[in-house]
Amino acid sequence: MTDRDQRTIGAPLALLVLYTLFIAAITMTPQQLGTGPDTLIGHALDLFAAHRETSWLTYERVEKLGNVAMFIPFGFLAALHFGRRRWWLGFAVGASLSAAIEIFQGTVLTQTRFATLSDLVTNTLGAGLGALFGLSAMVMWQPRRAKRGGRRELVAA
Repeated sequence: MTDRDQRTIGAPLALLVLYTLFIAAITMTPQQLGTGPDTLIGHALDLFAAHRETSWLTYERVEKLGNVAMFIPFGFLAALHFGRRRWWLGFAVGASLSAAIEIFQGTVLTQTRFATLSDLVTNTLGAGLGALFGLSAMVMWQPRRAKRGGRRELVAA
């Protein structure tokens, strides 16, 4: 392989597939997460509103931060899967997945879901941040190499 560690080729892909299924379960089902006053999110928003330091955390802001946070692992795992030379595909595939979700929500789930441009932007931002984190991790923790018989080979850790 050119820029990926032989020992970890399958792990990022397997985790990426599982995480994509998790995203699909959250975003492509008719029911949204509960946001009423008697739900976990409702209690958290009440707690935020009760304190001056966190009163700025409104539902809209929490939703946008949640969208970014949900796609960071996706971009990270995709970048690890594609490697250092093609890390940017984590950003591109994340943007494509987000667009597909918004199209699905806007055409099939119109009764219970809403397709919004802000979701597309925040999801894409999260995937981009995750891809940058993945690239940073690959640069910081490059595979160790040793010389053997004039060739460079990976050293098993």
